[in-house]
Amino acid sequence: MSYLTQDDRANFGDELIDLSMRAARHALTPEMARLQEDNERMRMQLAREVKRNLDQALDAAGVPWREVDRSPRWLAWLQGRDPLSAQTRKSLLDAAVARADARAVIALFQAFLQEEGAPGQPGQAGSRPAATGNQIYTRQQILQMARQRQKGLISDEQWRRWEFELCRASAEGRVVGALSLTDGVPVTR
Repeated sequence: MSYLTQDDRANFGDELIDLSMRAARHALTPEMARLQEDNERMRMQLAREVKRNLDQALDAAGVPWREVDRSPRWLAWLQGRDPLSAQTRKSLLDAAVARADARAVIALFQAFLQEEGAPGQPGQAGSRPAATGNQIYTRQQILQMARQRQKGLISDEQWRRWEFELCRASAEGRVVGALSLTDGVPVTR
């Protein structure tokens, strides 16, 4: 859209119009720079907020995403193709994160965990062995199982088996982020 008409050009001449435009750019440059900085600052703030919301959603869903995200198997799995879309799982994850679609991000993590045989599925106590041959659990997985029990998704028998396995895992040091028996503070390794 041009604000200048042919009459403007005829009445004032190209030189005066050019001078006016340069003067306007010069006058507006500091304000445009400030607006660009504000815009960048808002973009960065929005990105931090989106990440925080995604992290909270993953935590609330009981997904041990911090541990999974450091796993070489996760990184290799992301390079594979989704059977329904034929896209790489990494591109699906990136797109879900870009849209701030927590459900899709959670679904990808859960699909990986399910394929790996990790705990967190109703009725499972975990089947992926650690190097010792016994499953290692995270606090997030334990909390997710407790939430599923509260919702009635786990039967009494399944819960007894889970509780027994969890006690054994705790005694054998196979719980990442377990609570200390002395002060109840999470243990870090």
